[in-house]
Amino acid sequence: MRNAWYRGIVVGVDGSAHSMAAVDWAALTADRHGARLTVLSAYVTPPSNTTATLGVSVTDLRADALDAVERAVTRLDDAHPGGHTVEEQIVHGEPAYLLVRRSRSADLVVVGRRGLGALDRAVLGSVSGSLAASAHGPVAVIPAGAEAGEPGRVVVGVSSDDAAPQLDLGFAEAQQRACPLVAVHVMEPDPAAGLDLGMPGTGYPETERESVRRQVTRWSEKYPTVSRTVVFTSGNTVDAILDELRPDDLAVLGGQPHAPTVGRLRYSVADAVLRRSRNPVIVAHQQD
Repeated sequence: MRNAWYRGIVVGVDGSAHSMAAVDWAALTADRHGARLTVLSAYVTPPSNTTATLGVSVTDLRADALDAVERAVTRLDDAHPGGHTVEEQIVHGEPAYLLVRRSRSADLVVVGRRGLGALDRAVLGSVSGSLAASAHGPVAVIPAGAEAGEPGRVVVGVSSDDAAPQLDLGFAEAQQRACPLVAVHVMEPDPAAGLDLGMPGTGYPETERESVRRQVTRWSEKYPTVSRTVVFTSGNTVDAILDELRPDDLAVLGGQPHAPTVGRLRYSVADAVLRRSRNPVIVAHQQD
């Protein structure tokens, strides 16, 4: 991702507290990248029987969406994130679908995340989960209660084969936020090595470790001002990444787009971290 974001940042809001937290985070990020900020709220036309039963009209729903956008803009207190006037959009359609479409053209799409139980999310899904699973570009998910200020570190989950999207984005963010980067690689120890599994870093195939080091070095050369550390650890990948995160960290993970239904039933590492993380998480889908 470029340091200057000319396509802008889109933040989805619904008037809830967690969506307002996403607005705060998106505004700060827009400042760091000189990006235009668009505040978007979507409304869906309910089935006719629901409309009649509850006495809810399309006009009411659009008014609610408008109110959500106005609350977000008021929260910014006449600020101009990134040096631009905030753009307001009220659109008709499914929020997740519309934000996925916007991910094709925006530098970043940002949403909040409400607290849902595992069963609720498996059955119902959420805008944040569906968006992160199906986006065509980078997505930031901000959980309720996350730190709103600058991160203390950028923590990047690194695979051994191709972690270019998340490393490029992670180093760029660390440079813009003037903070160090920690690259975390989690893998199962090699059973053939016969070494102590309780010691992190033992039993790892050296070729895999070297592949991770080469990738990090490559991006470190592109961003020489960023202080970086590589951490090798073992165990469950999701648990290991979550254990590495401090309260003020920003997590950056790689992601592959897949159908929302599949994403809810068979979570990737990124999906699982999003569900449990108390930190802002960016999923670094490459734009297609």
